[in-house]
Amino acid sequence: MASRADIGVFGSGAWGTALAITWARAGAKVALWGNFPDEMAQMAATRRHLRLKDVEFPEGLQTSDNPVEAFAAPLWISAMPTQVTPDAWRALLPRAPKGPELVIHVSKGILQSTHQTLSQALTGVLDVPVGALSGPSFADEVSLGVPTAIVLALPLTVSEARAKALQAQLSSEKLRIYLSRDVLGTELCGALKNVLAIAAGLVDGLQLGYNARAALITRGLAEMARLVEVLGGQSSTVMGLAGMGDLLLTATGPQSRNRTFGELVGKGNSVDAARDALGGQVIEGMFTTEAALALAKAHGLDLPIAAEVQRLLNGESPQEAVRRLMTRSLKSE
Repeated sequence: MASRADIGVFGSGAWGTALAITWARAGAKVALWGNFPDEMAQMAATRRHLRLKDVEFPEGLQTSDNPVEAFAAPLWISAMPTQVTPDAWRALLPRAPKGPELVIHVSKGILQSTHQTLSQALTGVLDVPVGALSGPSFADEVSLGVPTAIVLALPLTVSEARAKALQAQLSSEKLRIYLSRDVLGTELCGALKNVLAIAAGLVDGLQLGYNARAALITRGLAEMARLVEVLGGQSSTVMGLAGMGDLLLTATGPQSRNRTFGELVGKGNSVDAARDALGGQVIEGMFTTEAALALAKAHGLDLPIAAEVQRLLNGESPQEAVRRLMTRSLKSE
């Protein structure tokens, strides 16, 4: 790269690459690192991503399996699968000549091993402030430049002036970014919506209709709010882009892996067969369900939809899951 990158993106999946494309298209110099040499060599040669085939990389985007260019950028974006992210950074950091002033992660989920969000886990690993970028955003649409609005959640240790500068730096004409200080709430919403999307897909697979899906999404939002608030997040986050916005997209959009997985199970496929049908892609809601239920139990909360998704993942009947939800004891909204 002729000059130092403005942004280093660590993780060459569809979402990290879509963001890198967007920022490079807006004029930033972006270094995209991926851990698989063959895949990165193909991307460098074709200037395209396998899952974003319609989009050629802008000139300002450089790809490599060597993290040196990404390390040199003052801003690091972590875009690796949630469950492997802490260990990946433990392996990467010894290779970095110096650390950044902060890291922003764009992954969604709760760690199955520790029940932490990524900001909680990475703050200890990276020893710098960790923020999150989240909201209703399919990677293919973002890469194509479809208008999208998401949330940049930064900890209070980042000054207001720096937060606004980051908001401006990462926004573009097609990517509108709202600023939040509720990192935990933003992360929890992004994780829990995947669990609820599996349930929404189940409703679709069983062909229960739009009424049932609307009820499921609405009650799911209430479930999300209970957990977010008891863990210290803000109710306004749940009702914003990171919560309601992302839930609506993931629970109804055809590109949603979690919704499609639930739909396939609802149609009678086994959990393994549904995963295989999606080409082995990460179904993050599968990991998050158990962690969310453990967090809820520790705080004396009831998450009935998540509990039924867990039973579904354990091989119980989809029809029985819906029956249990519909015949729960009656209560006030």
